[in-house]
Amino acid sequence: MSERAFKTAKDFENKFMKYINRCKEMEELPNIAGFSVFADIDRDTFYAQQNYYSDTYKKVNDILEDRTINSKNINDTFKIFYMKNKFGYKDKQENVNIETSYEDYIKKVADEDEY
Repeated sequence: MSERAFKTAKDFENKFMKYINRCKEMEELPNIAGFSVFADIDRDTFYAQQNYYSDTYKKVNDILEDRTINSKNINDTFKIFYMKNKFGYKDKQENVNIETSYEDYIKKVADEDEY
C-alpha cells in the first residue's frame, strides 16, 4: 500500500492549492498527474491519500472537476471527453418505448372522447 504523503489533511490541501495557483499562473489545466509531479509523489501515492484524508481527497477531486468545467483555455470537445473519462459523466439517454407511448396516447385520447 502506498504511503501517507502529507502529515495532515491541511498540508495536503495547502500543497494542492499551491499547485492550483501555479496552474492559474501558467494557464494549465490542473490534473492528478500534474499535482503528483508538483508534490513529488507518484500517482498511486496520490490515490492512497483517500485512505488517510478522505474529505480532503474528495475536495481535491471536486476542485479538479470544477476547474475543468470552468476552464476557458480548453475546447468543449476535450472537456466532454475528459469529464466522461475522469469524472464519470455520461450522456443522458431516455429509454422511451415508442409503441407503448403511442398506445398510451391513443388510450388517453379515447378516454377523453368518452366524456
